[in-house]
Amino acid sequence: MLRFSVTIVVSIVLVPTVILPQMANGPEPDIPSWLTSATIQSQIAIVFDRIDNIDIVLDDHAIDRMDQLDYLVRHLRGKSIRIYQETRTSNGVDRGGCTASVPDRDYDDEYQLIRWDRTFGSFAKIWEQNEHDGYVVFGNLNVFERLVECLVGPTGTYLVLPDGKHEDQVEQDQVSRLMHDIWNRNGACRVFTLVEERIYWYNPFATEGDGYGALKELSEAVEFPEIPRNDFKGYPLRIEMFWSTYTVPMNESVPEVDFLGPDAEVCRALTTALNFTPLYIRPDGDNFGNQLPNGSFNGAIGRLARRESDIAFVGFFVKDYFSRDIEFTTGVYNDELCCLVKKASRIPEYLLPITIFPTDLWGVLFLSGIGFSIIWTAIRAVIRIAVGSRVTWSEDQRLGHLFNLSNETRDAPTYRKVMRICVDSYIIWVSAPFRRFTRSSIERLMLFGMMLVSLIFISMFQSSLASVFLNPVYYKDIDTLEQLDKSGIKIEVKYRGFMDDVFPANNSPTMDALRSKMVYEPIPGSMPYRVAQLGTISTVTRKTTLSLDNAVFLSTNQLHMVRECPRTYSLAYVVQRHSVLLERINTLISRMFDGGLINHWISEINFNTTIRDWEQIRNSQDANFKILTLVDMQFPFYLLAIGICVSTIVFIVEHVHHRIGKTRRANSNNGMAF
Repeated sequence: MLRFSVTIVVSIVLVPTVILPQMANGPEPDIPSWLTSATIQSQIAIVFDRIDNIDIVLDDHAIDRMDQLDYLVRHLRGKSIRIYQETRTSNGVDRGGCTASVPDRDYDDEYQLIRWDRTFGSFAKIWEQNEHDGYVVFGNLNVFERLVECLVGPTGTYLVLPDGKHEDQVEQDQVSRLMHDIWNRNGACRVFTLVEERIYWYNPFATEGDGYGALKELSEAVEFPEIPRNDFKGYPLRIEMFWSTYTVPMNESVPEVDFLGPDAEVCRALTTALNFTPLYIRPDGDNFGNQLPNGSFNGAIGRLARRESDIAFVGFFVKDYFSRDIEFTTGVYNDELCCLVKKASRIPEYLLPITIFPTDLWGVLFLSGIGFSIIWTAIRAVIRIAVGSRVTWSEDQRLGHLFNLSNETRDAPTYRKVMRICVDSYIIWVSAPFRRFTRSSIERLMLFGMMLVSLIFISMFQSSLASVFLNPVYYKDIDTLEQLDKSGIKIEVKYRGFMDDVFPANNSPTMDALRSKMVYEPIPGSMPYRVAQLGTISTVTRKTTLSLDNAVFLSTNQLHMVRECPRTYSLAYVVQRHSVLLERINTLISRMFDGGLINHWISEINFNTTIRDWEQIRNSQDANFKILTLVDMQFPFYLLAIGICVSTIVFIVEHVHHRIGKTRRANSNNGMAF
């Protein structure tokens, strides 16, 4: 079994890390043979060829001996070097392994620009800002194992170099297991080790026996280690899928395998094209996942953060989920977040004739009758003035004949004649039978225009009347966010993520008011069903969800979607942060999108959903049509009853008035006779 002693060199987030030999107190003039080997120097140059800036973090005792460090730095020509030293307490006890300080020795003025509070949290921020620069250096294997959780990242380059001072014997299998654990826990695959003046690197995708992952020797003739481009040779890809808008389980008893929808089709196409072996992770009830009080996450986000899965093939809104352990793929499709309210109630049958025209149109029709009456009166007055200068017989007889007036109207006072004109105007305006048509050509021309306009409105009224009796008519729905705010109803949401992003804060008073009305209700079951049942609340959901999963609610007029949607999002899948598989996954997704496959799969599920729900939708639409009954005709009977009552009252008043007048005239005649 091969044994060797190690020190570790690490770089993080495309920041290579070099682990230099730990140096004891006092000068050591001897330089290890590997450090002067041209072959090793050439291989180290290959490892750090694409890295310009170097950040070195030393063990707390390594600063005492700088000869080997000086020798290595001189051979890293063209690199910008920054030096950091691991710090401990005064008694030598570790302080958690995630602190660093700037040593007195100056290799480059650049490190003077670094400022932080000597904690790893702030150091990591600097390091993230310079993720393409430099590398971090540790003193030995123990230091590396202590800091691996807080420093090692998937895009880092790690090199293990021998330590001539500490003869720690490490078996090759132990190193292989360590690198395998680093890959599983941290996703780092660019790990290099120096063993007996040979550099090996860890390839997690190489097959070894029945498993994956092996140490491979690095040489100038071998291509620099890269992620496979098109063939991962059956590498197991841990996939998470659960019920969503575009991910529908075929079999509820086995939901982790059988899915339909665009997301499932993308998953199958990607695993086939890249030659992955899909391993489906059974989801829990938290689905997308929420942040817990202790700062961790559950659901798909939590499993990705804990590296229990590699990718979630479910559409996530591209937004901040307050987790730095996940990353989005390229965008797959867009969707809107819309508010859902209960459909307005149906207008009763006895009010349908009134609701055919809006209120302003009814007002115009009524005022038009008064306007025509005024015009008719003015025309008749002008005719009376013109005829009065050339009377051949009695003026009243001539005008009565010209206007076709009855004897009673001819002898009536002027106000009675004006009232007669007003009544006749409304009779013609509503296309009712008109008995005494005028003989005046001017009046006939004016009345012909009235009847023509009246015919148009009456035709519209009759056709609309037949339509509203056969099709249901509803009161006005909520169609804007301002109307939703004025309604005062609360907005219940099932997912906590909606609480922060649906209505932008400080965007407008309406948005702020709607944001204050949101309530988080993680209830089981369908939230649209709850809105349809209660009717006093609203909710927020995806627009495509309404057309796919809740089309029955819309077709049966139980729910209504507010036309003004507050948010539009891009949706993408989610992987581990800085996943080495992300570039290959994005390439395949982009090809499928550019080839129209994703849009084709979306259209296909829309069509299948329409066919699936067609029978229920057709039944609901057939239920909207009905045979007219007396109950539906109650409005004209109400009008008839009102007309009879009013005419009866008028008849009684006129009869009483006639009797009183007759009595007064009789008493007056008796008084005169006396």
